[in-house]
Amino acid sequence: MASTGAGGVVEASPGTPADRPLVVSLPAPTGRYPVGVSDWHLTDINRVDPWDPSRRRELMVQIWYPAADGAVTPTAPWMPPGGREEQADYLAKLDVPSDGWTLAPSHSRRDAPARIDGGRFPILLNSPGMDDTTGWSTAQAEDLASHGYIVVAINHTHEAFAVQFPDGHTERSAVPLDSPQHVLPDLLLPTRVADARFVLDQLAGAAEQSARGADLPQQLAEDLDLSKVGMFGHSLGGSTTAQTMHDDHRVRAGVDLDGPILGSVAGDGLDRPLLMLASDTSPWFGHPGWEPSWATNTGLKLPLRVAGTRHMSFCDQQTILPQLATAGLVDAAKESDAVGSIDPHRSIDLQRAYLLAYFDASLGRTDTNIIETITRLAWPEMLPHP
Repeated sequence: MASTGAGGVVEASPGTPADRPLVVSLPAPTGRYPVGVSDWHLTDINRVDPWDPSRRRELMVQIWYPAADGAVTPTAPWMPPGGREEQADYLAKLDVPSDGWTLAPSHSRRDAPARIDGGRFPILLNSPGMDDTTGWSTAQAEDLASHGYIVVAINHTHEAFAVQFPDGHTERSAVPLDSPQHVLPDLLLPTRVADARFVLDQLAGAAEQSARGADLPQQLAEDLDLSKVGMFGHSLGGSTTAQTMHDDHRVRAGVDLDGPILGSVAGDGLDRPLLMLASDTSPWFGHPGWEPSWATNTGLKLPLRVAGTRHMSFCDQQTILPQLATAGLVDAAKESDAVGSIDPHRSIDLQRAYLLAYFDASLGRTDTNIIETITRLAWPEMLPHP
């Protein structure tokens, strides 16, 4: 059998049968609201897909939201099909046997009715890392939704590892991870930013025509608060966050989780707050936007690093890999290379605490300002820019 450790992470006990797959669990959300999750299929009729000019740009979006009490819809899988496929591919590259693990369900109810008694909720766009699909930041998204946010994660089609659409067809990545560096700001970043702005337009349209539901779960369109929009993302998703803020003033605050500052925002700066959380070995220090003085930036910038972390600490690999390592399914050195030496429960708790406190302060949900809010947290693992 397996025992549950702190933060809901499953630890294998010495007596676990070798032929029984390890069930990797997801830490439970900490807020007071139950969580719903839904997939949203969108087509931008005004934009050609840059990887397939014969088609309009088509996206799959995953939305976590505060759900109605007592929702009885089925519990959703931890990741959508493309995310689970990517997870299997990622672990295979770490020599983890495919039959040695399985993902537990999420804590979210699929297509559950949204709340009708909580007023409108702020919106947080989410952009995954390069090649990544939605579902790889479920621990962050579910927790934010449980505290009264609507988290809207975007699959960037033909860049994400695999995206499955409602008719059953799957679009796979056309962008190798070793693509030349100029591909990021010249093609990937503009496409991602256009995706984010289009999704925000669609959310605004859904809110305006809420009586028709806009193909969203019951009551969700009425719950959208378009006056309070933030954004966060890991790796290239962090880059996308900063550039989207630059291009679209509807996004009032952002969080860059260990991503470079690319595109025109690197030269122009921002006039709104940006929290920047870097891994302990981040290569971005010294790059435009990450240095202590961003000369053209007039908004609040908070560049911090998290002791003991690595690049993949800022997504769900922070909870998955340590469980596999404890069970002897992944080499400890490979785990450390990916997610560092920080205690995984502590790392997840820290990320959740800082994301929630920062967005609460920057979107006006608390009476304290951002600097005061972040200072009060004072987690010892959180270090200033060197």
